[in-house]
Amino acid sequence: MKKDKNSYYNGTLTQYAKELIELGIGNGKVIKIGEIDKSIVEDLRKNGIVLLDLDVIVGQSAIFKYRNHPKIAKSVNIPIEHYHFIEDAVQRPMHIYEDISKKELVYVYTHPYIEQKVVKVVVHPNYKKHGRVSNLAKSWGIIHEEDMNGRQYRMIQ
Repeated sequence: MKKDKNSYYNGTLTQYAKELIELGIGNGKVIKIGEIDKSIVEDLRKNGIVLLDLDVIVGQSAIFKYRNHPKIAKSVNIPIEHYHFIEDAVQRPMHIYEDISKKELVYVYTHPYIEQKVVKVVVHPNYKKHGRVSNLAKSWGIIHEEDMNGRQYRMIQ
C-alpha cells in the first residue's frame, strides 16, 4: 500500500472519512496521518528490522470498517468528529507500546481522550498488501488507560 505521494488525500483524517462515507465507495487515496515515531524506528533497528518508509497512513478500508462497527454499541468507537485524536495519537503519543501477543509486529500509540480513557491506535509497520508496503494504522478505539498495563504490551516510550 505504499502509494506515490499523488495518491495521498490532502486534508485531515476527519475530512477524508466524511468524504468517503458520503461517497459510499473508495476514492483510490490514502491519507498520511503522521510518521513512525523514532522510538519505534530504534526498537525495530535493535531487532534487525528496517522500515521501508516512515509515513503512517490510513486506508479507506479502515474508514469503512468503523462506519457500522460493533464497537459503536459499546461506546468504544471514535466518532468521525473526533478523528483528530487518532492523528494526535500518532503525531504526539502519550505512550507507545509493542503488542507482544500478536503474531505480526504491531505498535500501539495512545493519546488522552476523556477522563481515564485514551485513544488507542494500532499501527502495523512494513505492512504488506497487494505487493505494496506501508506503515498502516489499521485499527483504533477508546479504552481505559489502565488496560494498557497488561502483560500484552511492552512499553517502549
